[in-house]
Amino acid sequence: MGGFMSCTRHFLNFHWERHSWHERVTLAENVAAEDTSMWGRPVNREFVRCQKEQVCTACGEVRSSGSCICDTAHAERCAVRLAWIDAPRPPAGV
Repeated sequence: MGGFMSCTRHFLNFHWERHSWHERVTLAENVAAEDTSMWGRPVNREFVRCQKEQVCTACGEVRSSGSCICDTAHAERCAVRLAWIDAPRPPAGV
């Protein structure tokens, strides 16, 4: 973690952390599911599920924040997911 500074502060016997958290997606996938229409009939729909984590921009500490699921229209506008799509990936097998 070179180049990061510590977010832990010390004063007398007190210790506290002050992080600057931002979310990032680590995995996203399309999920087919059966939903119910307003008339109670089954309807096949597609959703997007993302696994997210929070990362401190100052020290690089990572904490998990779980997953979320949304419809495809919302996923196409989600800034966190779009940043993951646009991020460079290492070549396969590396």
